[in-house]
Amino acid sequence: MSSDEKITAYVDGSYSDALKRYSFGCVFITPYGCIYTACGYGDNPDSLKSRNVTGEMLGAMYAVQCARKSGYKAIDIYYDYAGIEMWVTGAWKRKNDLTVKYAMAMCEWGRDIDISFHKVDAHTGVEYNEMADRLAKKGLESDGGIPPVKKIDDLELWQ
Repeated sequence: MSSDEKITAYVDGSYSDALKRYSFGCVFITPYGCIYTACGYGDNPDSLKSRNVTGEMLGAMYAVQCARKSGYKAIDIYYDYAGIEMWVTGAWKRKNDLTVKYAMAMCEWGRDIDISFHKVDAHTGVEYNEMADRLAKKGLESDGGIPPVKKIDDLELWQ
């Protein structure tokens, strides 16, 4: 696989009890070094129970879907919540409908795109992880909920 067929994404989630919303932030780094960002929120009552974890899963799913839509063959997902990887690989038991649906979707999409997971420690100054965290918090206040899946070069270009 050539390097231009693989994209990097940092994902994070957030939650606001006051707003009754979970949110996500994604930072995409293209093979050519361009950085694109996306964020949004959800408020499904059943999904609120998992708080920021729902946002974490939403961010990972959004990243994979945008990468697929853009024609990438592989994605490196950097995350700070272990469940993002562990539910997909089966290392953690999927104990509710949300984690089951998340893992099933990621495994299904993984037939079309090679998904690699990379754990980073939260709030330790990892630049793009911190950016994803800020975007997730921004997503809580955004308008429009979960944005439509787009090609990555149609997302917001970070300056």
